[in-house]
Amino acid sequence: MPSQDITSQQIASLVGTAHPVTGVSYPEAGLQPYYEWLIGALHRLAESSAGDLRVWKDADEAASVWIAPGRCSIAGQALSYDGGSIDLGVYNNSTALIWLQDNAGSSEIGSADNAAGWPVSDHLKLAEVQVTSGEVALITDLRFETLLKV
Repeated sequence: MPSQDITSQQIASLVGTAHPVTGVSYPEAGLQPYYEWLIGALHRLAESSAGDLRVWKDADEAASVWIAPGRCSIAGQALSYDGGSIDLGVYNNSTALIWLQDNAGSSEIGSADNAAGWPVSDHLKLAEVQVTSGEVALITDLRFETLLKV
């Protein structure tokens, strides 16, 4: 769905506020320098982009990733995940697959080596994570790919 243009009146009502979901601030007219505001806004958008269940490198552990809290529906079951860290050290020098699945009505994070593949049960793909020399080297976001039983 494309974004909609907003009117001058709507813009005026946003000035000095922040977006309730992303936290991006709408600056006052005449703010100088705009550069810092612009970089801050772009950074906040990048960090919050579809933030639910986002996977990124854990700042505290080289071979771990953090999975953001979020909600989704898998095979008609609404699931909520509180967020948490997962150690991927066992997948060193390989690619780990990370997913969310329903486990008797509660959410569960699963992982496997790329060679083993994705589970055959209903799940939501979260990411492929390359672990090289004991560190997370690359994270590929897969939250918009999902496997459903047919």
